[in-house]
Amino acid sequence: DLSGRRRCGKRGQFGSSVDVAVVAALVSAARGRRSGRGATTAHALSFEMRIAVWKARLRRYLHWQSKKALQGTDVPDLDLNVLPPVLPQRTNGGSPASVTQKVWRKIVYWAKIREHRSNRQSVLNCEESKKVVVLGGGAFGTAMAAHVARKGHRVTMVVRNKKVSDFINARHINPKYLSEFDLPDSLRATTDPAEALPDCDFLIHALPVQSSREALSAVRHLLPRGVPVLAVSKGVELGTGQLMCDLIPQALERDESENPVVAVSGPSFAQEIMDRRPTSVIAASQSLKASESVQRLLMSKYFRVSLTDDVLGVEIAGALKNVLAIAAGICEGLGLGTNAMSALVTQGNAEIRWLATAMGGKPETLAGLSGMGDILLTCFGSLSRNRSVGVRLGKGEPLDEVLNSKRGVAEGVYTARLVVELADKNRVLLPVLTSVARILSCEVSPRQAVFEVLALPTMTESA
Repeated sequence: DLSGRRRCGKRGQFGSSVDVAVVAALVSAARGRRSGRGATTAHALSFEMRIAVWKARLRRYLHWQSKKALQGTDVPDLDLNVLPPVLPQRTNGGSPASVTQKVWRKIVYWAKIREHRSNRQSVLNCEESKKVVVLGGGAFGTAMAAHVARKGHRVTMVVRNKKVSDFINARHINPKYLSEFDLPDSLRATTDPAEALPDCDFLIHALPVQSSREALSAVRHLLPRGVPVLAVSKGVELGTGQLMCDLIPQALERDESENPVVAVSGPSFAQEIMDRRPTSVIAASQSLKASESVQRLLMSKYFRVSLTDDVLGVEIAGALKNVLAIAAGICEGLGLGTNAMSALVTQGNAEIRWLATAMGGKPETLAGLSGMGDILLTCFGSLSRNRSVGVRLGKGEPLDEVLNSKRGVAEGVYTARLVVELADKNRVLLPVLTSVARILSCEVSPRQAVFEVLALPTMTESA
């Protein structure tokens, strides 16, 4: 037993990293045999995929062992949809309530009134199983598929690679992304959209923005009318400059009312969704009925979904924060410190707000989950792909080398130049985001670009 060996022996008892990998591989293989999952097809599956899975699971095991040693905690068992059952008691007359007790009592009263007026409990108690199709087998597509399947819905992932599809069906593991996590038994994968899409109730679109039009055009004749399309990809399409809320109806050749688009955004790393960490997102759509149905589909004890009709604000924030994350990563790579990075991110956040409001977005959206929330996550979170690209650029690595070695798509690389075009069209000046585009176009070095932005004249702060 790997965990037992770790507990009984000293840290140095593993002779080398190779020994650790071998032990982890044997444990993973033994577990697979005991569970009987895909036993008959195991030899037909790619050995390289199984090696990748073993490595991912070993990394996760060692990571959590180190965190437990430091914190003494595991994944918390929380229910974000349960209010405090009893109002805080008023103090006796002899001991007046403190200001914190008074304010907390008001907060609980407000929450209970809000809970009574809202339909949150009816949303949570919806037990009807739905047929859900996830287009794309990347990290976020896998996380969303697993999350929805855990709620008891019938989920099918449409992926490109037949070996990946077979591996998911046999082992209930995605060998390419998030391999350290088991997928629900009810989740299936296929390479044939014609097998998955008929009679589906929801389509979750999780493909990269730049390949979305071609993929959606190829399956438009299979998608039933009236099915909401959840857009979880963030970015702007090259060539057209369209956001997903415009691209999807056009690619499907459908009116918005026929297949309403619901943009789902907010601070939500795929790995933490898989790990059942508390997560809050926002669902944006012009159709209240569609956004409420998505809320019912996604809400769980650890996953909260708020609603808005500001689709443009949510999409602009989701696309531009990827560009800003590259700038934050460049600061990190150059070793300029947290002071400089925070200043740069603050300026970039204001620039995103300026452009979004100039295009018709609401300022309050940019201060919410899809704006400030997603910006903070992507710019300061170590799991951000776009931030990682910036870090490597700041350390002097060529862009081609960075992109060729990345797993997954860093949408900010493709969005940066389009952001400058949008800014020019809407007569808005964006120093930080424009500098990222200049770096990616090899017009200026990362170091020079950062110092040029920081050297701009100071101004009186305003909205």
